[in-house]
Amino acid sequence: MHQRTVLPARTKFAYGIGQVAETIKGTGFDIFLFFYFTQVLGLSGTLAGVAVMIALVFDAVTDPLAGYVSDHWRSRYGRRHPFMVVAALPLAAAWFALFMPPESLSQMGLFFWLTGFAILVRGAMTLYYVPYLALGAELTSDYQERTSVAAWRGVCGVLAAALVAVAGLSLFFPDSAEFENGMLNPQGYPKVALAGSIIMALAILFSAWGTRDRIASLPQASTSLARTPVREDIAAAWSNTSFRSLFLGTMLVAISIGIVQTLNMHLNVYFWQLSSSSIAFLAVGVLVGWPVGIMLAAPLHKRFDKKRTIIAAALIGPVAGNIAVVSRLAGVFPEQGSVLFVPLIFCVLFASGVAAGLAMISGASMMADVTQEHQFRTGRSQEGFLFSAVAFTGKLAAAVGYLVAGVGLDLIAFPVQAEPSQVSLAEVTRLALLNLSACLFGFASVCAYFFYNIDRARQEHTARSIAARDAVSSQVAP
Repeated sequence: MHQRTVLPARTKFAYGIGQVAETIKGTGFDIFLFFYFTQVLGLSGTLAGVAVMIALVFDAVTDPLAGYVSDHWRSRYGRRHPFMVVAALPLAAAWFALFMPPESLSQMGLFFWLTGFAILVRGAMTLYYVPYLALGAELTSDYQERTSVAAWRGVCGVLAAALVAVAGLSLFFPDSAEFENGMLNPQGYPKVALAGSIIMALAILFSAWGTRDRIASLPQASTSLARTPVREDIAAAWSNTSFRSLFLGTMLVAISIGIVQTLNMHLNVYFWQLSSSSIAFLAVGVLVGWPVGIMLAAPLHKRFDKKRTIIAAALIGPVAGNIAVVSRLAGVFPEQGSVLFVPLIFCVLFASGVAAGLAMISGASMMADVTQEHQFRTGRSQEGFLFSAVAFTGKLAAAVGYLVAGVGLDLIAFPVQAEPSQVSLAEVTRLALLNLSACLFGFASVCAYFFYNIDRARQEHTARSIAARDAVSSQVAP
């Protein structure tokens, strides 16, 4: 019988807090950044999409590099913690500057400001987040405990998203007589930037400090890594069917997410014509759904395994996220002002949040199992490289999603710097149809996940084999 190794709750909590930084960055990009530069500052959708795409491509390229360097790093503070600590202050400074462009910049001036500081933000985050993800895989080799570690990270991420979406919208973008929607008020964005900078830096430093006592027990850089060309690492990873499955599935999901996240605030303000307070309330639907999905992950993994769970989430997510939009386009959704209008949107967003939380935890736990199998097959511990490789394709694909959405806004001639009452029905209908295109990529990810082939029995066999091999190596070592 495989003996479970349970981590202390304080270690999992400290690790989970580290997710707050990435979530604030990600949620801030999704909710505020694109909308701010296009609808408040007047940057064209195409230029905004290209700027975010360039930053994402840079981010994607540097991810494997950060993972590779982290895997090879040797210090008394381990392979992961030095990078986590060093990234905190540069990330905070770049995030604040991103939302502070000088007044009266031209279209190209805004474009270069957005591109440059988005690259700096994502570069600093890469320096932190790739080693952070690798650390999560190294904390335990237990099949179920890895789901628990991912769940702690997910719960902390949900709380951070709630802080950004609910508190951020309510505190910094209140409804007023001056603006039809508080999101159009330019005065709120510097406040969001300052608050985010402070919280991200503190979260990173707390996570690094709270997990420092595990450094001595973490895997160290193998001497074999230095002798292995990068192309051989790539070939070894790609030969793993389960790695390819997660790689392609992540790519397709990321395109879908990129489109939806880029257009989400536009949809809330112009298609649904919601006030900023209503947008904050509806954000709770997704945020309440996330922890439900996170808590369901462990029992569902135990009952159905991880592969079936992520496939179910990949099917439910696109349906739940778009059924309200389709219903309104078809004329069967309650009219605005009806007592059912907001509650129904809340319910479908809740279901979408459940699917997202379940998919996130399943994917992270599955990737940890893939890194273990890679270690067994190659003899090399390369969590940083493998996690960053999947992040690489995810970010490249998300860049495509942002570009599609940004160019799409210009192709449908969607107005910029417009109050909701100034946008026609035909224009918001085209906006909704553009958003629905994301479903196709979400459904396609299911085909990729079907090829994942690591179940509980195979993972536990691999863990025992690695332990036995390490025991033999320690006996023969001088």
